[in-house]
Amino acid sequence: MPMLPKIKIEKDVLNDIDKAKKLEWLLTNGLGGYSSSTVLGMNTRKYHGLLIAGEVDKRQVLLSKVEDEAEVNGNKYQLSTNRYLDVVHPKGYLLLKEFIIDPFPTFVFEIDGKRIEKKIYMFHGKNAVVIVYDFDEGVRITARPLIAFRSIYSLNVGVKNFEQDFFSNGMIARIDGFNLKMYSPDSIFQKNECEEMKKWYWNFFYEEDASRGEEAVEHLYNPGWFVSNGKKRMVLVASLGEDVNVDEEIKNEIKRKKGLLKNFEKICKIKEDWAKWLVLSADNHIISKQDGTSIIAGYHWFGEWGRDAFISLPGLCLVTGRFNEAREIIKYFLSKTKFGLVPNTTDNYNSVDASLWLINAVYKYYLATDDLEFVIQIFDRMKAIISFYMNGTNGVSMDKDFLIYSREGMTWMDAFVDGKPVTPREGKPVEIQALWYNALKIMEFFARKIDSKSSYSYSLFADNVKDSFFKKFWNGSYLKDTDKDDTFRPNQLVALSLPFVMVDKNMKESILKIMREKL
Repeated sequence: MPMLPKIKIEKDVLNDIDKAKKLEWLLTNGLGGYSSSTVLGMNTRKYHGLLIAGEVDKRQVLLSKVEDEAEVNGNKYQLSTNRYLDVVHPKGYLLLKEFIIDPFPTFVFEIDGKRIEKKIYMFHGKNAVVIVYDFDEGVRITARPLIAFRSIYSLNVGVKNFEQDFFSNGMIARIDGFNLKMYSPDSIFQKNECEEMKKWYWNFFYEEDASRGEEAVEHLYNPGWFVSNGKKRMVLVASLGEDVNVDEEIKNEIKRKKGLLKNFEKICKIKEDWAKWLVLSADNHIISKQDGTSIIAGYHWFGEWGRDAFISLPGLCLVTGRFNEAREIIKYFLSKTKFGLVPNTTDNYNSVDASLWLINAVYKYYLATDDLEFVIQIFDRMKAIISFYMNGTNGVSMDKDFLIYSREGMTWMDAFVDGKPVTPREGKPVEIQALWYNALKIMEFFARKIDSKSSYSYSLFADNVKDSFFKKFWNGSYLKDTDKDDTFRPNQLVALSLPFVMVDKNMKESILKIMREKL
C-alpha cells in the first residue's frame, strides 16, 4: 500500500501568528460534513469548527472547538489560541513545537520537557469527529468543549437554551432537531455548575469574516469538561448521537485513503506527494446523500453546483479511477434534470451550460472506461437535453442560426447586484456555442455506436453551428465574448480545450498569443 503524504510546519512559522493563522486544514466525512480550522487551532472563520454536520445546504457548526489545558509539574498551561474582540487569549500557539498533517492534523506541544500530541480524526460516512491526546507521563489534560449549534452561514449573537443529559464520561446536547453526543471512553466528564450566563464564552472574533465585510463576533457555550485519568492518552468523541469504535475507524480510514492512492497510482503511475495530496483533496468533494452520489463544489461555504460538478468530474473521478462514483454522479444529476436543464444549485435551473458539461463528462467517462452499456442506459436522457435546447426551455433556445441563445445571468458569470447582473451576457456567449458544438459532436459519436439513424442529423446541426460560429465570433485575431460583444475575455479558452473544437491551429495560436499579452 502507498504511504500517506505528510506536511510539517515548524515552530518558527507557528510562533508567527500573523503568518500561521493564514494556514488552514480540512477533514471531511464524505457526507458533506467537515472539520476545519487553522494550524494554530484558532478559528478565523464562522465556517471553522471541529464538527460540522447535517444536510449540505443545512449544515450546522455543532462543536466549534475545544479549550484544552495541560498540567505539567503542578503548573497549568493553556494550549488553545483564540482571537477575541480586543485580545488574543490564551496564546497556546507559543507552546507549539510543530504542526503535522499526515493527512490528519496533529498539534505537537512541548512544555517543560514533556511532549503532548493532539490529533484530530474524521471518518468517511460518519458524522463524528475524534480528538486523541497522547502525552508523556506526568501530564494531565483538561478539555472544555465549546458548542455552537448554528448554521455555517450565521453566528451566535445571543444565548441559547440547550436540552442537556449528562453521564459519567460525557453528555448529550439537543436543540433544533440536532443531537450532539460528546464522550470519552477513558476519562471523566464534569458538568459545568456555573450559573447559565457564566457558561458562555463571549465575543470570539473571526478575522477572515471581518475582512469580507461580514458579521464576525459570536458566543460559544461550555457544558462542562473532560479530565484525563492518569493514563497517557485521552480520547474525545463528538457525534450526532452514535458511538464510535475509535481504533477500528482510524484503521479503516487509513486503509481507505491508502486504497484511493493505490487506485490512482495504477492509472497514472505517479507516486510523488504532490499527486497524493491532489487525490486526497479530490476525495473531499465526492459526497454520498440519501438520494445519490454528488459533488460538493468547494469548502467551506459552497454546496452542490451542477456546472462545477461536471467540469470537475474528470479530475475528481476519472483520473483517480473512481468510475463507479462517476457513473452514480451522472445518474444523480440526470435524475434532477428538468426540461433539459441540470440544476445549477438545488432546485435552481438557471445554468445554460451545466447540461452541456454533463454530456462532455459522459464522453470523458466513456473514453476512460469503454463502458458503452452505461451510455446506452442514459442516451435517451442525453437526447432529451439536446431536444430541449433545440426547441427552447427556460431561457435557453437554439436560434435560426443554430447557435444557442440564453437570457442574462445563465453563464458562470452570474453575479447579481441590486437585482441586476454584473455581466449580463444575454445573447450567445462564446463558451456556450463551443459547448453546444462539442455536445452535438459527442451525440453524433454515440449515435454511430447506438442509434445510427440519428447520427446524420447531429452531424448536420454541428456543421451549421460551426458555420455560424465563425461568421459571428471570429474577428480575425480572437473570439468575441458574445455575438454582440467583442470584449476580450478568457471565456473563449473553452472553445480551445474541449474534445471537439471548431477553431483551427492558427486561430488557437492567435488567441493564446493575445491572451498572454492582455491577461
